Amino acid sequence: MAFSELKTFIKSTFLVALIVTVLFLVFSYFLAMFLGPTLFFFTPEGLNSSMLYVRELPIWIFTIVGFGVPVRLNVGLFFLLLWSAFAICLVAAWQFRESLQEVIGKSFSCPMKKLFNNCLFAVPILASMILIAVIAITELQKAGGVQTGEASLPSNPFEAFFWLSYAALAEEIGFRVIPIGAFLIIYLFWVRRKNAVTLSLGQRLKLFLTAPLFPDEGKKMVGLRTVGDFGVRGGITLGEWVMVFFTSIVFGLAHYLLGGGWEIGKITSASVVGLAMSLTYLLYGVQAPILLHWFFNHYLWFFNPSEQGGLQFVSKLYPDLPLVFALAELAIIILGVLGWLTFAILGLRKMFRSIAKRAKSRLMSLLRAS
Repeated sequence: MAFSELKTFIKSTFLVALIVTVLFLVFSYFLAMFLGPTLFFFTPEGLNSSMLYVRELPIWIFTIVGFGVPVRLNVGLFFLLLWSAFAICLVAAWQFRESLQEVIGKSFSCPMKKLFNNCLFAVPILASMILIAVIAITELQKAGGVQTGEASLPSNPFEAFFWLSYAALAEEIGFRVIPIGAFLIIYLFWVRRKNAVTLSLGQRLKLFLTAPLFPDEGKKMVGLRTVGDFGVRGGITLGEWVMVFFTSIVFGLAHYLLGGGWEIGKITSASVVGLAMSLTYLLYGVQAPILLHWFFNHYLWFFNPSEQGGLQFVSKLYPDLPLVFALAELAIIILGVLGWLTFAILGLRKMFRSIAKRAKSRLMSLLRAS
């Protein structure tokens, strides 16, 4: 077998393994979506919790403004609203930019990076990498005597599940969509006026709605570079970077300053998570950070074997499903570790190529000078 054939075989094998792993995790996402209302409404503990009422909802606006709103909402109905929002995000992620089936169908004839044109394909990889990063940061800080703590949740596992699910949506709206989205609306309309881009009233309304929901699409409407076409470095403006870092740092600080059981070490890990969520928001749209937050708060609840976790209820209702979650956990770890290894290898490769290019250029200039 020639070297080129071996290289092609290895690449194809890796690609198939990657696609199978991602699709398995996507399947587990939809399985978790099925299990959420099933456990909430078809187990005695869940049904009892669904009949409770929420008396106050915490709201966050522009990242630094937080307050409680007195309400009287049925937990079960409100959970269904949250579940519906997550379902919409999953569907949007499946279809965004290029559909999941399209990018997989073209995967053997296009560069591998084209797979990331679909949000739902990217989410399992990004979520796994973020989880590994959080674990690494937490352990490193712990070794240095800096504690992260853990969230203070209700003792009732379904109440805990409800509030975790609510936080996944509410925090993304308050810490990402409202501040960055408001900035984008102002900035894109300013660019439109500066560049004399002619838009009808309907197109202006579309821009107003698109900017906070799908930033890349809004930027296209006024002729700005997009992350999809020019990458993170070329497609994100200075103002966007400022908002990304600002909201990420505030997100990290809020976890510690607002209490809830977290200690000072949470600032670092939450800020890193916030940074990733902000970047995916600019790249894919509002559904991406919500799904990443859903992954940590909602999806991983089914993996939790503690008294506040959902694994105990999954085991009772579907005795065979814990094996699926065990395989999913293994896939997440492998995908996360391999993701960071690939990132490091590609980064080093790019760095060495840049060094070699500069060295060659300098050598050529010296030869010409002599």
